[in-house]
Amino acid sequence: MKYLIVLLCFSVLSASESEAIKRVYSHLLIHDYSAAQKECEKSLQIYPSSEGVKKVYIRALSENGKDTEAISYSSHLDNKEQDSDLIETLAWGVIERFENSSQSLVSIASLMSAYYTDDVRATEMLLRGLSSSNAILRTIAVKLSPRYRDGRLIDALKRLLVSEKIWFVRLEIIQALGAMEVKEVKEPLKRMIIHSRTTAEEKGAAIASLVNIYDEVGEQELLTLSESKRAGLRHLACQIVAHLDLKEQSFLVEKLLTDPCSDVRIAALNTLNFLGLKTLKPEILSKIIDLTEDPNPPVSLTAAWIVSRYAPETALQIVRKWVYSKDESTRRLAAFVLGRIGLVGKHLGEKVLKMTPDPFVKANLALGTIGQGVDDQRFSDVLYTFLILGKGKLMWDSSQNPLCKVLAPSKTCHIPQVSQYPTMVDRLTCLEILGMLAVLKHPQAEEAVKSFLTQDVFGITYAASITLLKEGEEGAFEMIRDLLKEEDKTIRVQAALVLALVGGETDAVEILQEAYYLVDRELKINILGALGHIGDKISIPFLLKLLEEPYQTLKVMAASALIQCVYH
Repeated sequence: MKYLIVLLCFSVLSASESEAIKRVYSHLLIHDYSAAQKECEKSLQIYPSSEGVKKVYIRALSENGKDTEAISYSSHLDNKEQDSDLIETLAWGVIERFENSSQSLVSIASLMSAYYTDDVRATEMLLRGLSSSNAILRTIAVKLSPRYRDGRLIDALKRLLVSEKIWFVRLEIIQALGAMEVKEVKEPLKRMIIHSRTTAEEKGAAIASLVNIYDEVGEQELLTLSESKRAGLRHLACQIVAHLDLKEQSFLVEKLLTDPCSDVRIAALNTLNFLGLKTLKPEILSKIIDLTEDPNPPVSLTAAWIVSRYAPETALQIVRKWVYSKDESTRRLAAFVLGRIGLVGKHLGEKVLKMTPDPFVKANLALGTIGQGVDDQRFSDVLYTFLILGKGKLMWDSSQNPLCKVLAPSKTCHIPQVSQYPTMVDRLTCLEILGMLAVLKHPQAEEAVKSFLTQDVFGITYAASITLLKEGEEGAFEMIRDLLKEEDKTIRVQAALVLALVGGETDAVEILQEAYYLVDRELKINILGALGHIGDKISIPFLLKLLEEPYQTLKVMAASALIQCVYH
């Protein structure tokens, strides 16, 4: 009988404890977080050793915006590193509290931290970001939205396409709607293309988005576009034909070879080249040869590039004319085209390398030639010399022809939404050239990469890492792995970041954790991003400690990395 009474008492106590936890969850369900916290505090007086009550108390504190208290109280729990629900509660408490920080950088960090979790709560934060009064925060929210493709996000972006007044936010909206293939915005984007007050950047983005949206096109619609009085719509017609590989509609493009707008003539040439010249009638090929004499250099050079297989002497004559032009941008494009025509232009290329004093002409000749079966090693030397001796910031310039990515002196201006934007563009450009040298196994490539990694301007970002190793060559990865053994701490850490962000390699975890306390705040942010990208559970104890960081940005980045490690 005595044992039965004890058992009954235990059952009553257990039931009471369970009921207490249920009452707390009921308050949380209706978002009465204050009542939930009070209920927990009462229950803890009755059941001070209950793990269940402690956990729900941490949840209540987090929902009340008391993430610091929640993190501190979590030390009362055993084995919290293995409790995924608890870790998620603590991490989201941090991310959501700093969403509306008075410091815009912290708000942006909070939004991006939510984005990388792939959690449904990130959608809610993106929706709030799209309606923010802060233009930079709106820009970030727009840029991040395509990953989630939520119907509410699409509706919000469609409204913003009409109402947004800030040009750089509008540009991101156009690109996001194109990436999400939202067919309902076809007409607004077409109106944007033909509007006189639309900027060149917005027209380009609108055309690119429309091409992405089209998965089919009616014959009448395509005819209407190709015969439009607006150059932008005729340009769009060429892009759609190329995008959908509509060889049977090439006759519409052929008519545009004599278009009064040079950009449309270039688009027509590019499209016909893409569709295949073998299907062209002799009279059309003759028209293209005539375009080599076009007064507009990009049109002339594009035509020369296309007909170099059929009329090599004509092509070389045109390239020779423009490669020694007084106009710098024309010289650079001509050098790139000279490289692209391959063996046909080998002799002229040798002469240009010897005679030209313009380092950009030499570099673009090398960029065009590499991969054309001429002399890759020699031209990789030209690129290496250009990088070592070059002065000033660099950029890729595709303004003369979208198919020709020409190396040029940077004209990139500062933009408010990206810190050190001109420097970032320059670094990414250099990284892409370094990636080519690594793939070509240039003997000085490793030293060049080392030199780059010591220039700790803003840390290695995910985009930069992809650029460096985008070719996927094992040799390039091995070169970076070897740098993990370097004595120079900066090189070692940067190499670990590259491997973490590109390959998700766990070998980098230990190096990154050791370096965290020895580097500046900006590099700490990159390290936390890398640890989250790897998503190894071995990082959880390290990241849990960082939730006590005094710096808000680092705190939210650590929270995001934690969620990624729990659910990787």
